[in-house]
Amino acid sequence: INVFFMLHQSPDGKYIASGAIDGIINIFDVAAGKVAQTLEGHAMSVRSLCFSPDSQMLLTASDDGHMKLYDVAHSDVVGTLSGHASWVLSVAFSGDGRFFTSSSSDKTVKIWEVSNRTCLHTFREHADQVWDVKYSPDSNRVVSVSEDRSINIYECPKNTV
Repeated sequence: INVFFMLHQSPDGKYIASGAIDGIINIFDVAAGKVAQTLEGHAMSVRSLCFSPDSQMLLTASDDGHMKLYDVAHSDVVGTLSGHASWVLSVAFSGDGRFFTSSSSDKTVKIWEVSNRTCLHTFREHADQVWDVKYSPDSNRVVSVSEDRSINIYECPKNTV
């Protein structure tokens, strides 16, 4: 029996993805009411996952320190990203899907470009692990919450908007 950490529904409503303590990701087909895909990309617990705004990609984050981008239609890993020094605790896509943000127990928040899978900026203002991160509705800001009991709002650098 899997212990699930995270659920996320695709914006088009067709899928629900779950991330488990054993690193397994299941993608459920809502209409069919069954598992459509099982992905085994992470060596440790999946802490966070989210679909791209167009529902074509799934982004996952794990205690193994990696993030993975999957092509939902083909179950393929299209990118493995590393850059945090510890567990990756949260990930979120920008509104247009061109960027995503990540947070970690290494006390940082990062902004990444999806197309070339590179880190464009790192925020280092937190004093403890950063549990969650989200984009503002206009994607011009990133909001993070940390174990240090702070909520930070960051202006996204111009090359990340």
